[in-house]
Amino acid sequence: MSALPQAQPPSNEPHLQVVQPPPPTKRSVRIGPILRDVAIVFALTAIGGFIAGVATGGPQHNPQRFTMALAASNLLLGTIGFTIAGCLAPKPRWNHLAYVALGTWLAGLINVLFFHVKLTQWMTSGFFVLVIMGVGGGLSYVFKKDTQSA
Repeated sequence: MSALPQAQPPSNEPHLQVVQPPPPTKRSVRIGPILRDVAIVFALTAIGGFIAGVATGGPQHNPQRFTMALAASNLLLGTIGFTIAGCLAPKPRWNHLAYVALGTWLAGLINVLFFHVKLTQWMTSGFFVLVIMGVGGGLSYVFKKDTQSA
C-alpha cells in the first residue's frame, strides 16, 4: 500500500466553487451623520427663535416684529446649520443634505405640538427648509470642496 493519494477518475458531478459577491455599488444611508446634522440645524434655529422672542418681547407684545425677527434668525442660523452639515457630510453631499432637510422639516412638528404653530404653516415650511438647504449646501463648497478620486 502506498501512502500517496490515488488519482480519482473524472466524474460527471459538478464541482462547487465559492464566489465572492461583488462589492456594493450604492452607499447605504448612514443615520448617525443625518441625525447629528438635523440636531445642529434644529438647535441653531431653536436658539435663534429663543433670541428673537427675548429681543422682541415675544409674539404677544408685537406679533409682526416677532415674526420678522424669527424669519430672519431662521434664515441666517438655518443657513449656517446647513453650511456646517454640508462641510461634515459624507459623499454624496446633496443626498445627505436632502435627508437632513427632511429630518429638519419633520423635527419641526415639535413646533406644531408645543409652540402653537399651525399645521398649514409647518407644511409650507418645507419650501423654506429646501431654500436654506440649497443656500447652506452651496456655501459649504466655499469651505470644503469635493475631492475627485482617481
